[in-house]
Amino acid sequence: MTTELTEWRPADAETLLGIYGRIFGIEKAGARRASWNWQYAEIPQPAHSPAIWVARRDGRIVGQIGGMPVSLWWGDRELRASWGIDYFVSPDAEGLGDSIALLRAWMTSVDVALAFGLAPASYLICKRFGFRDLGHVPLFQAVLDPGAVVRRRWGRVARVIAAPALGPARRLIRRRSTRAPAGVEVNPAGEIGREYNVLWERTRGGFAMCARRDARYVRWRYQTAPHKQYAIVEARRDGVLTGFLVSRYEDYHGLRLGWIVDLFAGSEDRETREALLAAAMKAFFEAGVARVQAFCTHRGLADDLVRFGFFKAASPARLLVRVNGVSELRGQGVDTWHVVFGDADADR
Repeated sequence: MTTELTEWRPADAETLLGIYGRIFGIEKAGARRASWNWQYAEIPQPAHSPAIWVARRDGRIVGQIGGMPVSLWWGDRELRASWGIDYFVSPDAEGLGDSIALLRAWMTSVDVALAFGLAPASYLICKRFGFRDLGHVPLFQAVLDPGAVVRRRWGRVARVIAAPALGPARRLIRRRSTRAPAGVEVNPAGEIGREYNVLWERTRGGFAMCARRDARYVRWRYQTAPHKQYAIVEARRDGVLTGFLVSRYEDYHGLRLGWIVDLFAGSEDRETREALLAAAMKAFFEAGVARVQAFCTHRGLADDLVRFGFFKAASPARLLVRVNGVSELRGQGVDTWHVVFGDADADR
């Protein structure tokens, strides 16, 4: 029996989704089906690596590894990179070497291979093949409605008992979260156009690592996603775009949960970040969000989140990287990188 690795074809989608359903369940496969074409056929990044590597054993599809190709700012230039996603092999083909062949094909097709929030089995395989574990991507949380959080965790009685202590904390967070710096105007985004390209070119050098956030990427990732509804706000100083923030909220097990999915601005532009955060937190309060969460690596944004009442929580997501024929970013910690919830397919 022989295994062939090929780039996926649209006709392969149903078979791959069928395998996905047998492994992860019909419900998850249905949710993935809704975003499949958007994820793999519509992604605007350069096609320097197949969106999906497919393993065929004697002509029969037995598994895949998906990729999210991105142009990656890496130190002082842009490189070919890809986030690894949707990695699976049919249960009846396990142990035959297909998963290893798929990983090798994907990770060697780019200058930098990236992984965010891997399942335990995938994590062990990546470590075996030279991926560097950079630790957990920091997770920050802010409690906007402490009573709702206490009630969900410990019941109504606990909320009544805790109410006198929780009120001042809520007022403190609200006060911190509604201060907007003067001189920076924040409004809902309209058309995502050329000024996003200009913003990217002007600000990318402030980060050691960041996936390209130009107009095409932002439109695809946040405006056309079929599986999530995002709100985008823009910051401007004297009419010039200086940053943007992407957010959403959902009802999760009886609690309204908010997410700051992305916040992009110049690495030293604290005023823009604070103006964007103030606008987002005000919207979360108005929507009745009980808790807000954000993943981020960059120390500037992390410091801003803490000033806005966020605290560091236990993170479930690790960041791994493997470089091929290019230099490592020596002497520059992950806190100079821009990695957030919107990267890879963490927010699916």
